[in-house]
Amino acid sequence: MVTLKAVIFDYGGVLRGDSREEWDTVDAANTPPRGSLWKAWHDIPEYRLAREGAIDGPAFRTAIHRALSAVAGDAARAEAAIAALEKHLASLPPIDAGMRALVDHLRRNGRVKLGMPSNANRGWTEEFRARGVADLFDDVVVSGDVGVAKPDQAIFRLAAQRLGVAPEACLMIDDQAQHLRGAAAAGMRTYLYAPEGIAPLIAELEEAGVLE
Repeated sequence: MVTLKAVIFDYGGVLRGDSREEWDTVDAANTPPRGSLWKAWHDIPEYRLAREGAIDGPAFRTAIHRALSAVAGDAARAEAAIAALEKHLASLPPIDAGMRALVDHLRRNGRVKLGMPSNANRGWTEEFRARGVADLFDDVVVSGDVGVAKPDQAIFRLAAQRLGVAPEACLMIDDQAQHLRGAAAAGMRTYLYAPEGIAPLIAELEEAGVLE
């Protein structure tokens, strides 16, 4: 097996715990049925357009509002639910404490390069810099700023290229199986992250020899 030379983290759902379960909690207080916000955000054509940089953040939000209004019953309830979700996401730390400690440990060890490809709107490269997230990694790839999004194999190849590492020497960590299928097709090793905690991930990295 090729020696691991890069560990690549997804952002939402891995580095920061904004899992689908948290979205459903906001749903329960605002817009039944459960899962409405997640679907209105992720299961519309504009999601892909926003993640590839074809439309900007405000245009994407308008599309989310339109989709959610059909489920919520009226525009005011949809707006209240979106605002509640935005407030909740803004209250989360840029990176969860346990993940921050893991990333810091990997950086101190210096055995691998660290990358972060994220499906995010155009302009989020600068947002990650402003939040202090980009400084923790050797490179950050934002889909909206490069015009290609997960699970397209191209974004994984780009992430490896910008780190100067062959895809076969990269471990991609993501919480969505479809994204990992794209990473595997690009030649990367993959790890499906579950929200139960980071202990199994740490064990995986120890076994790979990149953590003491």
